[in-house]
Amino acid sequence: MTIKISPASLYHTTAVSTKPASRQGTPASASTPAAVQPDSSTKVDLSPVARDLTSPENDVDLERVQAIRQALANGTLNINPTRIAEGILQDAIDILS
Repeated sequence: MTIKISPASLYHTTAVSTKPASRQGTPASASTPAAVQPDSSTKVDLSPVARDLTSPENDVDLERVQAIRQALANGTLNINPTRIAEGILQDAIDILS
């Protein structure tokens, strides 16, 4: 799987500066840029990777995280280096395939 990130794929914001009103209560300049409003026809297409990342199945299991934190604090966390190594190797195989 290859992920390409280009400047066009990143969202981009535009800073809008405004000048304070003059003492008479009128705008200081008629050329002050207005806030950009999205067009009602604006459409966003997510890549398959982005759709996968936003799916509910990818939420963090907070109970599992808390259990791991507690086991670390208690000194009872069992770490299996063989399982970790196998996972790393499998990820590398998946990426290279």
